Amino acid sequence: SMVEYLGDSVFEKTDAVVKKTVNFSELPDFQRELAATLTDLDELRRALHSLGWAGKKAHDLSGQYRSRMRGMSDNHEITRLRKQYEARVESILDKVANDIKIIKGAEKALKKMPSLRKMKTVLIAGYPNVGKSSLLNALSDSKVDVQPYPFTTKSILVGYMRDGYRRFQLVDTPGVLDRAPKNQIERQAFAALKHLSDRVLFVFDPSETCGYSMRDQEALLERVKREFGSDVLVVYNKADLQAHDGLCVAASDP
Repeated sequence: SMVEYLGDSVFEKTDAVVKKTVNFSELPDFQRELAATLTDLDELRRALHSLGWAGKKAHDLSGQYRSRMRGMSDNHEITRLRKQYEARVESILDKVANDIKIIKGAEKALKKMPSLRKMKTVLIAGYPNVGKSSLLNALSDSKVDVQPYPFTTKSILVGYMRDGYRRFQLVDTPGVLDRAPKNQIERQAFAALKHLSDRVLFVFDPSETCGYSMRDQEALLERVKREFGSDVLVVYNKADLQAHDGLCVAASDP
């Protein structure tokens, strides 16, 4: 009974972990690409395969040991076999200990994926510290952490706005610095830009207090247009901090 319980328990728990993990091939393009920015999906698949093997192996061995024990009358031999089985299960689980760590780490990372709805979506884009999160706060019911010092959003933030009977999903993306981003945060922004938005609000900081010149911001706007298309609405922020007259009209498509 103890061998049967241990075999069933290990199999059920490992099988539950494998089955509850999302089938990434069935996710929408955006969520699949976003998941890939948060964890190594190939490594996760390998870890899940190893965990599934461990559960099945423990279960199969349980049947083998119970067959050997069945009909035995020597309690010492039964105890020896039970302990031998327990040791083999412990060895199997030791082999997948690193895989378990990988799965736990991936689970923690994937919890950061935003909960997005199928509805009209507006993406808020622009360089870091131009005021995208403040704009999200002003337009939606979202309460984003906005600091009085340069502060870059570390993940995609979502809020909602109502206009009469219509509702819009607003998505604040991390600051985009590179056309072919390599770091996790900027890859999230481009995944959203590529798959998610019906419209883009591109935020300029004419005061340049964000740390980026208007020339740099205009160059980024052109990259965003090439990625998304022409349906980009330009928004000028921090008008009260404008460095000098006429600067805000330097951007294209005002």
